[in-house]
Amino acid sequence: MPNPLVSVIIPAYNAARFLPNALASVRRQSYSPLEILIVDDGSEDGCARVAAELGEPVRYVRQERAGPAAARNRGLELARGEFVGFLDADDEWPEQKLSIQMSRLLAEPELDVVLGRVRYVAIEGGEIPDYLFEGPDHEISNVHLGSGLYRRRVFDKVGNFDASLRYCEDVDWFMRARELRVGLRILRPVTLIYRLHGDNMTRNRERANRFLPLAFKRSIDRRRQMGAGAQARLDPLFSGDEWSPGTPPLVSAIVPVFNGARYVREALVSVLRQTYRPVEAIVVDDGSTDETAKVLDEFGPRVRRASQAHSGQSAARNLGVDLATGRYLAFLDADDLWPAEKLAAQVAILEGDPQCDLLFGHVEQFRQNGGAPSAPMPGHLPGTLMLRRDAWLRVGPLRGDVKVGEFLDWLLRARQRGMRERMDPRVWLRRRIHGDNLGVREREARGDYVRLLKDAMDRRRRSAGAGGSA
Repeated sequence: MPNPLVSVIIPAYNAARFLPNALASVRRQSYSPLEILIVDDGSEDGCARVAAELGEPVRYVRQERAGPAAARNRGLELARGEFVGFLDADDEWPEQKLSIQMSRLLAEPELDVVLGRVRYVAIEGGEIPDYLFEGPDHEISNVHLGSGLYRRRVFDKVGNFDASLRYCEDVDWFMRARELRVGLRILRPVTLIYRLHGDNMTRNRERANRFLPLAFKRSIDRRRQMGAGAQARLDPLFSGDEWSPGTPPLVSAIVPVFNGARYVREALVSVLRQTYRPVEAIVVDDGSTDETAKVLDEFGPRVRRASQAHSGQSAARNLGVDLATGRYLAFLDADDLWPAEKLAAQVAILEGDPQCDLLFGHVEQFRQNGGAPSAPMPGHLPGTLMLRRDAWLRVGPLRGDVKVGEFLDWLLRARQRGMRERMDPRVWLRRRIHGDNLGVREREARGDYVRLLKDAMDRRRRSAGAGGSA
């Protein structure tokens, strides 16, 4: 199944010096296929020459100066993709933007818009605004046009941008989308790098402040005509992390793989056959040299892929979590299998028990060369676990300096931090036993367990000495 086409629309006005960086950030995307549309809004600085030098898959069109809204509308007229993204010529996209957002849109067909966080970067005399940022890297959750990925159909429902607004046309569009209850989510990963410089349009605050009240007034007038009532007129533009209350929470299923071509197909099928929806399947290829990539190609956009130089299973799982957008996280090794009801059962428990952070189940082992499976037993293993994303963030990532035992170390740290866990009696993992299991390959590294247990004891002693619980 081929990936759907994404049309990237870049309005440009006297932005020749910025275009190469913007285009490079689009070309670095780990997603394809793309078409890139540069709409030159009457530039006088050589945008046409720069665009001509950028080569395929860039399409360049020019119009008389009409403003960014009109330029984006022209791009929408020309776009052939089922999905659309917008990038201002002086901004950039992080490398994983499209793969993260496309995964979410494919996992939740009812969604029309997926946004992300914005990172502010000052260049060429620009200044970071005095905002209440969410971290040291000047990141913030915001409704920003360039941070989003959109289904083309949403513009049929909401309409195009209002070309009469030279400023705040994006605010006006999002208000119209909000009024129509368009399905929209704001994800945690950064999906736009907003570059501040001396020529940003938004630096002209006097003009921008004239258009913002107009956009709000139009929204209020529309809501009055719709009979929505005073409270609806005062609703915020967005609240929380999403605009789709009542929809089931997304589960991110993370599958690390290294030279797993023999088994990874079965593992991924067991993820995609889960009775629960929505699920985003993330595969992190840890530098495989066999036919793993060819097997993964079979799954197309149903599986989001990332790759790294061979760094070990811990690093692969950590990268998968960094890319995940779900409220809940689940892990499956590439040679193991999940029963079809695993995720549905776990989500039901976690949704009903907000005090539970880590939810484990039982494991059944089976041999690749045949024979009766083992009796089910409690499994404090990544493959039986579902956990809340915020629990992972509180405990921290897996250690990358050991070859075995990294999950034991993580679980001990989780317990020392007071994470609450449950063990369900149902079988939630079928673990394959074969000659190339990690424990077999790394048998000489079993001394790592001793080091990890000593580190855990040292942490408890330090905690006790500082007045904490031992």
